[in-house]
Amino acid sequence: MSLPRGVRGFTLLELMIVVMVIGVLVSVAVPRISMSIRKANEAATLGKLRSLRTAIQLYYAGTEGTFPADLTPFTTPGSKYYVKITPLYTAAHGNSSNVAYPPAYDAAGDQGSWAYVALGGDAGRVWVSCTHTDVKNVVWNQY
Repeated sequence: MSLPRGVRGFTLLELMIVVMVIGVLVSVAVPRISMSIRKANEAATLGKLRSLRTAIQLYYAGTEGTFPADLTPFTTPGSKYYVKITPLYTAAHGNSSNVAYPPAYDAAGDQGSWAYVALGGDAGRVWVSCTHTDVKNVVWNQY
């Protein structure tokens, strides 16, 4: 079947130029999208860290000066202190739902997990156990 006279299709060169332009646009857009996803994941982690710290302070006030021995009161649905411990995200470690219980705050720890101290001078302290930086160049364990 042939086309009627005067009707033309696209040439191979025109199609290749269109594909090249689309490729350039995609190569510019993908890094921006991945950075946006990383920023969103990091913001969610920091939000959860703030929520967990607030819940620990409420527990401390509600028990008249006692910190919990672990994070069980915050992970039990129905608890008045319930804060779902969602996976935290760090670019270096990915997602992790682990909670470490070191005896004291450990700035050198790099497990990529939540960390909580129950006893001693650092009792009640919770942080992200990671020595890598976020998108703002702040070390995770500084939060």
